[in-house]
Amino acid sequence: MHAPPNPTASSERGPVLFINLWPTSGMKHYSESLMHALTPASQVIYVRNYGSCVEGEALQVRLNPVRPWGLGDLWRIVRTILDRRPRAIHLNSELPVLLPLFPLFAFFNSVITLHDAVPHEGETLAKRGFMRLHLWMVAVFFRKVIVHSEAIRAQLPEYLQSRAHVLPHVNYQLWARAKQPPPESGPLVVLFFGRLLAYKGLEYLLEAFRRLDPAKFTLLVAGEGELSPEVAQMPNVRVIHRFIGDEDLPGVFNQAHVVALPYVAASQSGVAYMAFAFERPVVSTAVGGLADVVRDGFNGFLVPPRSPEPLAAALEKMADVTVRARLIENVRQQNLSGDVEIREKLLAVYRA
Repeated sequence: MHAPPNPTASSERGPVLFINLWPTSGMKHYSESLMHALTPASQVIYVRNYGSCVEGEALQVRLNPVRPWGLGDLWRIVRTILDRRPRAIHLNSELPVLLPLFPLFAFFNSVITLHDAVPHEGETLAKRGFMRLHLWMVAVFFRKVIVHSEAIRAQLPEYLQSRAHVLPHVNYQLWARAKQPPPESGPLVVLFFGRLLAYKGLEYLLEAFRRLDPAKFTLLVAGEGELSPEVAQMPNVRVIHRFIGDEDLPGVFNQAHVVALPYVAASQSGVAYMAFAFERPVVSTAVGGLADVVRDGFNGFLVPPRSPEPLAAALEKMADVTVRARLIENVRQQNLSGDVEIREKLLAVYRA
């Protein structure tokens, strides 16, 4: 499938129009961090439906990414595009409400970041169908695709792979300014963080904890979603069963010594980058792009998916203070992409 024609309406001196309409959690963390990196050196119009800690020009809208609310604001976006002639229009992830504007985007230097190329395990047929339709529309109307691992690029349809640019994931230092060391005494606290979805493999982490000494290990489950009441009855499990807002992030991550990602399938996870921002090593399954982020024996440990015994063994290794101290120091020193590198590589994609 051919790319859309060369953009004719973009202005090389115009601003970048960046759009994110997912107002909470990972997509907001990603967008805020990316804008924090980009705005100091480039003129950006940040289109969003939430408050922001990033200074700069913004277009505040009432649009909902998946529901027909505030549709009049679509015209405000169109008018901004026609008036300002942006040098790039950059969408963060799938935004169904913007599908009617895709034909307009084709006349500009259109860019989209795809965080997932295939549906997660357990997704509905409707979501799977939408993802196929969306990828086809991206192929028709967008010139460039940004992904954050070779694993995700390999999952894209062949007709999109040639347009995909693999960029480092933005770092999340912006959200970890209140980080503190974990408790020096007591059991090793292992954090499972985020929405409780089937593909994240919590059941295998719980099975691993049944093999561990309750006096030496505590599992902290923090997030919203379906959770069996029996989980909270386990002797070495604590549960914060609700949505974790931005203001609560430090209070949750600062309790933990280690973050666990026992996913059975994944393209990537912002939780890993949040863990590193809080200087916590990670125990992860070697699935998707996670194996590119968590380096076995360097900033964490990798284990096979759906394997409670190796997962328990990796957590046992984390309980060794010397081992954990080495991993933490590596987390501090590792070459996570800084704001300057992110900015330069993103601007290079816009220019390409």
